[in-house]
Amino acid sequence: MLKVDECRPNLTLSCYATHVPILSDIYKAFEITPKITFQKTYACSCSCSRIHTHTSCCFTLQQNYKTFREREPMSAYKDKDARINGIKDQIRVVPNFPKPGIMFQDITTLLLKPKEFKDTIDMFVERYKGKNISVVAGIEARGFIFGPPIALAIGAKFVPLRKPKKLPGKVISEEYILEYGRDCLEMHVGAVESAERALVVDDLIATGGTLCAAINLLERVGAEVVECACVIELPDLKGRERLNGKPLYVLVESH
Repeated sequence: MLKVDECRPNLTLSCYATHVPILSDIYKAFEITPKITFQKTYACSCSCSRIHTHTSCCFTLQQNYKTFREREPMSAYKDKDARINGIKDQIRVVPNFPKPGIMFQDITTLLLKPKEFKDTIDMFVERYKGKNISVVAGIEARGFIFGPPIALAIGAKFVPLRKPKKLPGKVISEEYILEYGRDCLEMHVGAVESAERALVVDDLIATGGTLCAAINLLERVGAEVVECACVIELPDLKGRERLNGKPLYVLVESH
């Protein structure tokens, strides 16, 4: 028997199984790494009138979904939303830019198409509206295109995460490695307060270095990063795996 209960801000998953090895199957099925908060073994009588030893385990999960049965997909592309093909068709791939060997995903062609651009924003808004997100943090530069309209639609403030020496006030910085060099993100001190719920927005995730830097900046000031959202994912580069379990939602995959 599997029971899932809501327990804000976390969820408690209680599992009763006749064999402990089945717990590893649950880990895989839900794609989680649970933390065991208690475990005990006891005898009980089943309908077959035989005595079995059952193990009761309670897992506290760092997730913010109503139930696992209702957990939303982390890729709209895999969910086969009818708008996805139109969005993907408008993204141009430019070989060897900005350096040889890089297949650049150009979203400027998407911006030329009002319907597909609106569909892109609408899909993010539909996901995050009503989730008590107070901060949308956009990564320079293309996160500035998608972040502000999402923030306005869900009633959140927009916080720009910028390249060095672009912000005039006092900043905190985070250096990172990306697929074609090194870079740094900065955020104004005081722009985000402790315990605020934040969404990180960018156009693309490749190796995941930029998103990791953004997450680190926000968490250093005490914010809770609810999720990261990108238009495009390059799954072959396995950037999702570098996020240390932080949820990532994407619209389009490019191989």
